[in-house]
Amino acid sequence: MKHVHFDYVNKFSCLAGACPDTCCKDWQIILDADAIARYASLPGELGEQVRAAMLTENGETRFREQDGKCVLLREDGLCPLQAAYGADMLCRTCFTHPRFTEEYGQTAELTLSVSCPEAARLLLEHDAPLALTETDDGGPVVPNELDPELYPALLAARTAAIRLAQDRARPVADRLALILLLARRVQRLLDEGRDELVPVLARRFLGKQYQERSLVRLARLRSRNGRFFPCWMVLNNMEHLTRRFEAMLDAAVNQDAPPARFRAEFSVQYENLLVYFLFRLALKAVNDRQYLARIEMCVFHLLCLRELVADAKTVQELTAAVSLYNKEVEHSEENQALLLKLFRRGTLRWQYLASILDL
Repeated sequence: MKHVHFDYVNKFSCLAGACPDTCCKDWQIILDADAIARYASLPGELGEQVRAAMLTENGETRFREQDGKCVLLREDGLCPLQAAYGADMLCRTCFTHPRFTEEYGQTAELTLSVSCPEAARLLLEHDAPLALTETDDGGPVVPNELDPELYPALLAARTAAIRLAQDRARPVADRLALILLLARRVQRLLDEGRDELVPVLARRFLGKQYQERSLVRLARLRSRNGRFFPCWMVLNNMEHLTRRFEAMLDAAVNQDAPPARFRAEFSVQYENLLVYFLFRLALKAVNDRQYLARIEMCVFHLLCLRELVADAKTVQELTAAVSLYNKEVEHSEENQALLLKLFRRGTLRWQYLASILDL
């Protein structure tokens, strides 16, 4: 199997008790069967404590929570299981976090969720354009159900979108406009069953003259001067995992205010976040052919972050806000499903997103 991840991933190391946040709160920690078996035979007082912390409901076993935190979490921010036995004693959820792996046939793509403050720091302090690294474990090719035409088409489209996102000769808003237009035209080909033409379209979008003509066509759409409030309403109606996020939304609401600007001092951070979202979301369209909806989600996330961190003064402040935002949108299946449904139904369309790219 081929393994793909960003070039900074191997630099990650958990901050443990020094972390400004903790991954032991704000969501339920579901236990896998192997962990349950280990904990059933764990000796001593710690074993009794762990078993007392376990709760089974609706066919799932998890650790109980108190004040939003796992009841096992110590005051020093450490997990007693890891402190006593090392990481191998953790359940699968805790052991892998913040790592997320998506498998596409013979390819496994690994990302570090930026809900983790240290993962967010590594992403946002990465000055050079993000690069993907590939390794192959030499394992045999295993038959799979991946569509042999759809997957390479989507991969070509995502590769082109990432290259557009990393074109530092253009303003961030122009890059987003081109990515949206590319996604709209890719979706049209997918709807027509002409998957084989997607790579051709993707290559065409990388030509400078083609980009310039496309931006001219997009100019009228971008001049409509939309408002951020519809995006705010979506965020407000989501499931909220933390009160801090609710406070962030309350501070940002202003129905009449124009969208915030893309600030030049954060252009690298905007770029890296966009690439992160594209890598995380775009290829999931192999499951339902809804490529445009997922690209709209990527742009939506960046535009929401632009607005919610409008007052940030430093990359550190931006990093804290990004971590909080992603905890809300990545760790709630309800929120993920809501966003995908909204974009699939066209509740928020790519044309609207294009209208709030600029002031």
